Amino acid sequence: MKISKKKSWKLMRNLIYSLPAIIYLTIFFYIPLVTMIMYSFWHGEPLYRVVRVFTLENYVRFFTEELSQNVFISTNIISIVTFLIILLVAYPIAYFLARMTSGDTGLKIILLILIPLEMNYLIRIFAWRNILGENGLINSFLITLGLIDQPITFFFHSIYAVIIVVLHNALPYAVVPLYITIRSIPENLYLAAMDLGSNKLSVFFRVTLPLSMPGIAIAFLFIYIPLMGEFAIPALVGGKTYMLGNMIVRQYLTVGNWPYASAATISLVSITLIVMYVIFKLLGVRRLYE
Repeated sequence: MKISKKKSWKLMRNLIYSLPAIIYLTIFFYIPLVTMIMYSFWHGEPLYRVVRVFTLENYVRFFTEELSQNVFISTNIISIVTFLIILLVAYPIAYFLARMTSGDTGLKIILLILIPLEMNYLIRIFAWRNILGENGLINSFLITLGLIDQPITFFFHSIYAVIIVVLHNALPYAVVPLYITIRSIPENLYLAAMDLGSNKLSVFFRVTLPLSMPGIAIAFLFIYIPLMGEFAIPALVGGKTYMLGNMIVRQYLTVGNWPYASAATISLVSITLIVMYVIFKLLGVRRLYE
């Protein structure tokens, strides 16, 4: 009886402690999510006209309309290519910090890498506008040196500008999980592989890379999922680059078709959840928690 009362009190205490978080999530996450799901099954028209009649037309339109299909495919291509570029930059950095530094030096450098994240997201984007723009830092520097006569417009208002800005913003989200994963690989595995006749290149491909797959998976999710819904970077530096986030924002704020925008958002969330499940299954992310 005393044990039962003790468990009940412990459960009540934990519930009280978690009550602020429950209230916060209910107001700012669950209620908006449920509202969005409801809107996605209603009929919508431009200029915010909504007919509260159950329909699947919004989902059918999102998955069958040529514009949404093209935007979805292009957004996926941009997200995957950007991730691969970030991975090529982040992996050597994480490997160096995890394997080539001693003590807590690597951790201190990681903290320095995280410092830019303390700056406002939009301020970082506008800073890149001033760097990549026609009158920006790069063009001014090259003109001063006499290397060019006219400003270079190749890197601004283009997909290349989107990749550069995302690389700057998302690099820490790739370096940190890779650093943690590589750092956790036992030194004995490297020594055993070397004793069995493997060279450094073979050790990397047979030991380091396979065991760092969970870190690569986490980095992919940290970069791919936000980038699928990204709208600020393409809008401010992307020029004609049109991504799924821009399409959803346009439907919400310009066209005023909230049901269709809600269906596109819920579809995007569902797709990213499926991608997360596949990545967790294929790349063994569970090993991070064992």
